[in-house]
Amino acid sequence: MQTQAARKGERPGTGEWVGRIEVDLRNARDWSIGILELELAPETVTARFGSRALAVIDREQLREWVIHPRGTRLAVDDLVWSAQYGSTYVAIGCTTEYRLGDSSVRELTAVV
Repeated sequence: MQTQAARKGERPGTGEWVGRIEVDLRNARDWSIGILELELAPETVTARFGSRALAVIDREQLREWVIHPRGTRLAVDDLVWSAQYGSTYVAIGCTTEYRLGDSSVRELTAVV
């Protein structure tokens, strides 16, 4: 994953992180199939895959789900987040679920 330092930062005076991260999506063979870009704003997270905007997610809702998925799914617009067998997955539209790379999950958890 490329360095994200130039696209990260805290919102002045809040301690809240805003910026963009790239989430590595992996198929069942553990091959990278692409990057899901997440742009974190104070209230929302916008998800894009390639040039396609997929979802605008309430940041607090995503934060709660990422920290405590409890076997539930989080469906927002064209994304469905799920957790199974200790891994985090995302489905784009009605397609196959893709696993998030471990380092991507750690980074998402740290910034959301």
